Amino acid sequence: MQEDKDSFFTKQFDNWEHFEEQFIIWCNHYHEPVNIKRSSMKYNEKTMNGLFDRFRYEHVKYVCHHSGRARRNIKDGSRPNQESARIDCEFFFKIKHDTDINKIIFTKIKNLKHNHPIDERIYKNYSFIRNKELKGNQEVHDLCKTLITANASTYNNRKLLNKKFDINLTRKDINNFKQKIKFNLVGNRTDAELLQVWIDEILNENPNNSIQIKLNEDGNLECLYIQTMQMKAWLEKYPNILHLDSTIKVNIENYQLYICMAQNANLKGVPVSYCLMNSGNKDNLEFFYAAMRDLNDLQKTQVIMVDKDLTNIDILQHFFDKARILLCVFHVLKYLKSRVHELRIPLTNRMNIMKNIRRLLYDNDQMSAIYLKEVKTESEGTDFYQYFETNWLSCCEMWQTKHRKNLFNFDTDTNNHLERFNRTLKDHILPKMHISECVVKLILAVDD
Repeated sequence: MQEDKDSFFTKQFDNWEHFEEQFIIWCNHYHEPVNIKRSSMKYNEKTMNGLFDRFRYEHVKYVCHHSGRARRNIKDGSRPNQESARIDCEFFFKIKHDTDINKIIFTKIKNLKHNHPIDERIYKNYSFIRNKELKGNQEVHDLCKTLITANASTYNNRKLLNKKFDINLTRKDINNFKQKIKFNLVGNRTDAELLQVWIDEILNENPNNSIQIKLNEDGNLECLYIQTMQMKAWLEKYPNILHLDSTIKVNIENYQLYICMAQNANLKGVPVSYCLMNSGNKDNLEFFYAAMRDLNDLQKTQVIMVDKDLTNIDILQHFFDKARILLCVFHVLKYLKSRVHELRIPLTNRMNIMKNIRRLLYDNDQMSAIYLKEVKTESEGTDFYQYFETNWLSCCEMWQTKHRKNLFNFDTDTNNHLERFNRTLKDHILPKMHISECVVKLILAVDD
């Protein structure tokens, strides 16, 4: 039995799909709770096009579900039901592409022993196995979706699926599935249909409200630009300084929310445009700023506050050609602090580096040379000063306060107005909401 089980690791595979197919059969037959652990940066890229071409130069590591150092069982009350499966199981193996024979093979480095029991009963109770059975079997998926849309109780849903397919789903599995399927139970409409209803209502409510949509080649939503009449009025009245940033976890479809915010007469942040986009790539950002340019007069904007996203900065300069782009001081210190923290030098040196960087931030040229020399001395033996010189001193006019003296920026050096608005927004918008619900909440936030 054990020899048959281990013989799997002597096989060779023609391609990735062939390996995955055989691996799933092996896991199900021998009840192995093994997950993929992608240890290659290339392989872990979000875009999976040309997978095999990248994979041929890399390796992929698989580990047991119980791998990793056991976590200390300390709970602060924030997530009282959270548990960890880590018990330091050392089972692992690696596969790679052998370019000589053009096959996927197992590497010699592996450990095939678990430090815990494995059997069919335990295997079927793992949450990731239950979810694979739910998503991988089209009949199970369709039946579960039908029962949910028919408002069947969770208990009856579980009972019927168990009776017909011998799948032991939990109440949590069913509730998670309810949230993940792109289906809204209000009036039995799909979320896309409900989103169209809300868009029509927004446009009918006031002809001056603006919504622009960008679709990809498959007809799926890439960007959704939203600007009500109230938001346009705010931008026209308070155009001097704009804050730009994005936030995540505002919808279950994982669309990022980009927000442009102005400061009113009371120096309070007010949103002047929204854009939901599936990724913050160059094309989507250009769509967002082009929509703002076409619907508003951006010539009066003097200052734009952003974090250090080079792609975003280059695009902004094109659409806001009369504005000065400044970096949020909070983000500057945050980035530099994380970089300094990684340096393998004594804590005292790291603290002195940050102290002198803060001095540089607020310096007016009198002591800059001394502070820079201190940073260089304290970081000796590392490449930090070269990094700092290349990435930060080259754009010091964007983050040093001495370059902001004559700007009309209300003495604002951070994006805290926008960060505060994001926190308030997330009190009302939950990650489990669909885009249609998210849009409604965003409009309500403007009215408030």
